Amino acid sequence: MHKNIIFGQYRQKNSAVHSIDPRVKLACLVILSIFIFIMDSAYQFIVMTSFIVLISAVSGMSIRNFFSNMRNFYFIFGFIIIMYLIFSPYEIAKGIFSVWRFFLLVSMSFIFSFTTEISDIVASMQFFSMPLKAFGVKPRNIAVMVSIAIRFVPAMFVSFEKLREAMLARLADFRNPSHIRLVVVVLMEKMMRTASNLADAMHSRLYN
Repeated sequence: MHKNIIFGQYRQKNSAVHSIDPRVKLACLVILSIFIFIMDSAYQFIVMTSFIVLISAVSGMSIRNFFSNMRNFYFIFGFIIIMYLIFSPYEIAKGIFSVWRFFLLVSMSFIFSFTTEISDIVASMQFFSMPLKAFGVKPRNIAVMVSIAIRFVPAMFVSFEKLREAMLARLADFRNPSHIRLVVVVLMEKMMRTASNLADAMHSRLYN
């Protein structure tokens, strides 16, 4: 199961996307993300979707694994649509575009993490954060925080799947709000404990 997780998991492949300088990929990711936020027409969404599909194919990403990972966000997609149906039923088109926009952003993050090593992402973040030195901000700290966040995402998905399977084995019904709440509480407790252990480990090694 862990091998099928794309986000935060680099896969070595001989593709054109893998060979691009990580700093260029990070800059393109930011620029495309900004463009996605300002898009307002179906034509622009279709063109951007086609472009991302093309990049995904060139990078050698498995379609099966892609949609297998995307299912972790289906709840968010459905929640957005439901909120529009309840509070703004006459603006459901905006809700569809919001889901589409979020889908494109997640897709780009999948491609970026799939084709770029964590160490290269950290180095790229540190490179672009250098101007912040003038304001007393340490670029290395920003890069490390991003690296930790990226590594936590797949760990969270793995923990969620293990917890879900354990509860299903105990006949849990996820249509029951109390069972959903239990999953969320246990998962958050586990992630907070992991974060606390990591903070203690960094502090014991005198990380500043």
